[in-house]
Amino acid sequence: MKIHVIPTGMIQTNCILLEAETHQALVIDPGADAKHLLAEMERMNLQVAGYPLTHGHYDHVCALGELHAAQPAPCFMHPEDLTWAFTSRNQNPPWYTQPDPETVPEINPAWTQDGSFSIGDFTFETLHLPGHSPGSVGFYFPEDHLLIGGDVLFKGSMGRTDLPGGDTATLYASLRRLAKLPPETVVVPGHGPATRIGDELRDNPYLREALNG
Repeated sequence: MKIHVIPTGMIQTNCILLEAETHQALVIDPGADAKHLLAEMERMNLQVAGYPLTHGHYDHVCALGELHAAQPAPCFMHPEDLTWAFTSRNQNPPWYTQPDPETVPEINPAWTQDGSFSIGDFTFETLHLPGHSPGSVGFYFPEDHLLIGGDVLFKGSMGRTDLPGGDTATLYASLRRLAKLPPETVVVPGHGPATRIGDELRDNPYLREALNG
């Protein structure tokens, strides 16, 4: 499996394209720059198998409607974020603007509960990791030693908890859950560079505090 990380929008949110050998792809967190993302998907000849969303904040979802219109595929988000993610409450114009509600594709919450799932050529585990938002999840690919973690754990840091629905104690519990993954697990976060669980166990003060608290 190939991993393509494309920073998008004013906040430089990582949109992550996971490419199977068949050129099927999962498009994770398309937050902005839809035309650029579509051009990259066309250049790589990707056929979308699904649009998994790690959480509902506007910088992770605002390009979904335009991408889905060009390449329809199942979309999924945790139900605790789905209630507000595609409303006018969740935007930051002019940089991030929600589309007309009638153009928002159907979002399936079923694949965002804890468990193992298969979509097209992809098999993964969903981990519910609240704290940054109530419905934050990570998508874990054990055979590839890969976690797409959203805004829960960053290289040397952790996600914000000062936004509506955020909670530091809850996020610390999610960090403790991630700490149990194999140390070689590569974490691709919602912003910034990738890291590994083992490196964060050694160097990340927030993860150490979560483990020692």
